[in-house]
Amino acid sequence: MKGVIVCLHGFGEDHRVWDDFIPPYTWPYPVLSPNYADWTDCSSMSDYANKIVSSLPQDQPWFLIGHSMGGYVALAFAKLYPQQVKAVVMLNSTAMADSDEKKLNRNKTIDFLNNWGTKAFIGPFVPQLFTKDFAANQASLIQNLIQRYQSIPAEGLMAASAAMRDRAAGFDLLASTQIPFLFIHGDQDSIVSLEDVKRACATSNLHRLVRIPNSGHQSAYEAPDEVHSTIVSFINTLHV
Repeated sequence: MKGVIVCLHGFGEDHRVWDDFIPPYTWPYPVLSPNYADWTDCSSMSDYANKIVSSLPQDQPWFLIGHSMGGYVALAFAKLYPQQVKAVVMLNSTAMADSDEKKLNRNKTIDFLNNWGTKAFIGPFVPQLFTKDFAANQASLIQNLIQRYQSIPAEGLMAASAAMRDRAAGFDLLASTQIPFLFIHGDQDSIVSLEDVKRACATSNLHRLVRIPNSGHQSAYEAPDEVHSTIVSFINTLHV
């Protein structure tokens, strides 16, 4: 069967995050990794999905891998294009909407970016995505990522922050969809709650949760072999 894997990057990174994970491995379908880090005209996850869709093949099924914010975009894809989305991997992501506290933090991020720009934001932001041990042991990688993502326009990060702040929860979709979801959760993820992920998986027996030990919010860096094998096993067992 034909198909494509569509990798959707998270906030504070761009499509190049997949260059560090995809190439060393074999995948069951060709892989696409659209970039939307610099977009400023999207005010919702649906806006991102509807704009990304023009770059995807329309005659093939899509297997989505969404990291963090990319998972929120994947949820929008599943709602908007249920006939073409065959499976979704939520990599270090959640179906929860932002709490009031997180919404306030989004607003603070927007104000900071507006006043100080990307460079001042990315420096302290990137290390928080990893476990402390990994960040300490892989200092050169962390610095390379900080240097890489300093080029993301602040306006793109501000637009993404607002869209994440205003997104709705995805539990109703998860409960009603026929699309299987795989949630990959780092057991030391300080951003996504395990309880929130368990709640998402409990909405339907179609959905699965795999926990990655000794991993934070960047499991594809911290445990790439395990993440790869988990994703490929999930895709290969689908009856599509």
